[in-house]
Amino acid sequence: MKLKIALVFVAILVVLVGFVFIRPMNPANVLMNNHTCPVSGNHVNGVDTYLYKGKEYNLCSDKCRKPLSENPEKYLTE
Repeated sequence: MKLKIALVFVAILVVLVGFVFIRPMNPANVLMNNHTCPVSGNHVNGVDTYLYKGKEYNLCSDKCRKPLSENPEKYLTE
């Protein structure tokens, strides 16, 4: 019985330590999880994204990438 309790305790400890020390590959990039495209206002497609100032925005299509890259301040608000 003591062995089972010790094993459960060690397993919980390993999981907690893992959450503390495991980080995303690039923690500076933040996925914004927006549901509407900042350019067109349509629903995002889950495939196309645009990275701006460390924040990754979802887009509705690849066609919105060009206007967004040409003038991101027009479409993205902090």
